[in-house]
Amino acid sequence: MLKLSTVTALIALIVTRSAIAVEGGAPTPELNPAQQLFFMDNHLRGVNEGSILDYRFSSITEGEEPFTDRVRMIVTAVENEKKRSIKFDFLSGARHIDFTPATGYVGNPVLIHFLEYDIKQMARETGGGSGYFRNVIRRSFETSLMRPVTITFEGNTLDATEIVVKPFISDSNIDKFRAYQEKQYEFIFSNRIPGGVYRMHSLVPGANGEGVFSEETLTFSGLGSET
Repeated sequence: MLKLSTVTALIALIVTRSAIAVEGGAPTPELNPAQQLFFMDNHLRGVNEGSILDYRFSSITEGEEPFTDRVRMIVTAVENEKKRSIKFDFLSGARHIDFTPATGYVGNPVLIHFLEYDIKQMARETGGGSGYFRNVIRRSFETSLMRPVTITFEGNTLDATEIVVKPFISDSNIDKFRAYQEKQYEFIFSNRIPGGVYRMHSLVPGANGEGVFSEETLTFSGLGSET
């Protein structure tokens, strides 16, 4: 079973560093709006105990069979306006990842789980360390693009916010992982979507920027209930 605390340790470090003072009493810089939205927002506001959030996962990788699957989050307890306890059913069959239930979690952990799945795939494909990829992705939010967009959900057009990051574009170690230099992630948020997160998407272009080497998408598909 993969503990959420282990998964988030390096990514969430950015939050800790921005909340403490460095030696001499000078505070570190404030989180930028993209960091605030991704790491600190109360995404699950209004989502009640017993709610089930369903997401559709799709994956395309060069040389492999494309597949679709599902991800499910169940809110098992609401501690207060911000904190919730959650259990997970992340992918199925041989792809299933057994994430430990989260207790008193602020935000929507599906963001971190999507990244952790992605990171494990990169580590498997390259032999690189998961910690290295986590750190590079975490730092990329310092220079991310954040912009307003609109989405269509259940026939309605909704205002949303998109965060775009390209973690490896100027990474000093990119020669070891050249295939990922142009890798891009997009995250779409809307407070009109239960759980606050509409879509997570990663894309690695093919050789010379043509076609697709790999593409993974996790999209909110609906809200249900255990009762």
